[in-house]
Amino acid sequence: MKRAIISLIGIGLVGVVLASTIQWKSDLTFSHKFHVEEAEVECLACHAAAKTSQSGTDDLLPAMETCYSCHDEEDTECSTCHAQPDEPVILPRIEQYAAKFNHQKHVQQKGVTCITCHEGVAQKETVQSGMHLPKMATCMNCHETPETVAGCYSCHLIGDPLKPADHLSGWDKNHGLVSAEDPETCKSCHTDNYCITCHQGENVNGTAHPPQFIATHSLSYKMQETDCATCHESKQFCIDCHVNVSGARPADHNLPDWAATEHGKAAQADYDRCTVCHTGEELLCTQCHN
Repeated sequence: MKRAIISLIGIGLVGVVLASTIQWKSDLTFSHKFHVEEAEVECLACHAAAKTSQSGTDDLLPAMETCYSCHDEEDTECSTCHAQPDEPVILPRIEQYAAKFNHQKHVQQKGVTCITCHEGVAQKETVQSGMHLPKMATCMNCHETPETVAGCYSCHLIGDPLKPADHLSGWDKNHGLVSAEDPETCKSCHTDNYCITCHQGENVNGTAHPPQFIATHSLSYKMQETDCATCHESKQFCIDCHVNVSGARPADHNLPDWAATEHGKAAQADYDRCTVCHTGEELLCTQCHN
């Protein structure tokens, strides 16, 4: 009986796509792992169209005739590849990826290997685990995150949905938790400068920090000074708040004789400590001692 081998799962297309809209259901029992490791079949032997494809709307899954180039059409039973040989379910075609994506440029001009983008597909033993398509973070291993939204349209069509599916209502309230857990995913679209547009300057009480952070921020500063500097680039920010807003001076500055005698002793013992807050013209001792 002739087998009814339906297309193999193919090379996916890198780009923003609503993959969840594709109903991934098939009775095909196909193993990439066997074909790659045991039969030593090259990716392009089955997905030859990827070499010349210049659009994400191209269908790159192999036709059944491609399977027949290795398998005997007359002698192979349908049940060899189909769990339901009497009513085989055709594997969905992958035609919803970004129209601008160019396989030909990546494969032929840039020499990018299939496994570079479709990492792990060679170990897959079924097609039921999905389309084996790379996440956008994979693209960013080679490409730089654009500084503006306009830069996204170098790869995406105007009108393409750019936001990931999890960016729902209330995302602005909980995105910090996601960022802390997996910052690399955020960096697929956003640079540090993007975050700073909201989280910068006088925001020690703002949403960039947990509630009452002002009471504990000194401990955070001592443990992670470089993290503070991501947004608060100037030491003057700290000085302005401590001197002009909170008046949170060092404890010894409240001593009765601090101005008269004690500050001189402190300066002699640790002058660098003075320069943390007292900078510029204010640092000149001669303003008082002349």
